[in-house]
Amino acid sequence: MDKAQLRNPTRGGGVWEPRFLAGIDPARCTGCGFCVKVCPADVFLRQRAADSMPDTDPGGCWGCTVCERMCKDGAIRCVPAGELR
Repeated sequence: MDKAQLRNPTRGGGVWEPRFLAGIDPARCTGCGFCVKVCPADVFLRQRAADSMPDTDPGGCWGCTVCERMCKDGAIRCVPAGELR
């Protein structure tokens, strides 16, 4: 498959490249749980303690970056697939 076929143009004509969950910064995460609520792929798992950082299953990430964009604390980082460890 041609690499150009894998690119998905956006409404503005730019190219959308999926970025996948790379991690959560524990120093910035307040444990609010908003990522658990907004993630369509259920990558984040809520902990019993109300203010604890959620567990994650990055293998299920769809690359939509909703979590990164919606995190009010800036604790979530998403990167292109080629940059994942």
